[in-house]
Amino acid sequence: MNRLSHLRRSTPRGSQRGISLLFSLMALVILGFGAVALTRSVDTGTLILGNLAFKQDTITSSSRGTEEALVWLTANASGSTLNANNIARGYYASSIDKLDPTGNHTSTTNKLPLVNWDGDCNGATTGTYENCDVLPFTGTQVNGNKVQWVITRLCDQVGAPSGVNLCVRPAATSTSTALERGELNPGGRISTGIAGPYYRVIVRVEGPRNTVSYTESLVHF
Repeated sequence: MNRLSHLRRSTPRGSQRGISLLFSLMALVILGFGAVALTRSVDTGTLILGNLAFKQDTITSSSRGTEEALVWLTANASGSTLNANNIARGYYASSIDKLDPTGNHTSTTNKLPLVNWDGDCNGATTGTYENCDVLPFTGTQVNGNKVQWVITRLCDQVGAPSGVNLCVRPAATSTSTALERGELNPGGRISTGIAGPYYRVIVRVEGPRNTVSYTESLVHF
């Protein structure tokens, strides 16, 4: 009888030891999943921060491209050079209505002209855009980033601005010069200055990990 009672008392202890092992294994599995999830979360956060850094770098580099484009515009502002296209420099003397620089807005139902930044119309499918004839100029690399730009003059067509070739301009400015300041005597001259047309400068910068940024500026002389 004593031996039988001893066996009966030992059976629950063995059962308890088995359940404890099962709970321990389940806890290890849960901790393992948590460690994997934490590792993936850290990796994702690192990738996001890296992509944001690359994006910020391309935006900063775009200012250099804009400056180079403005230097070229300033050097050719006098005379009639800017009345004609200069495709080799990415310059177009007309506004190119509905130009889609990023290629994100054109579709089969709303075909828009594209800028051929990469030589392949940015991978757009044939039939989803109006044309892909606008060619950019490649400027100086900045921090290893590829810098390109396109300049369009906001005029109806190529040629000198006129009554039939209207251009978008800032408000007209007037200046006056008096021969005798502070006097009410008639004299002096009054002249009106007409500002030049606006120029649209579109800069595209391509950096690591296919990071791309676009900036746009409007200038006039």
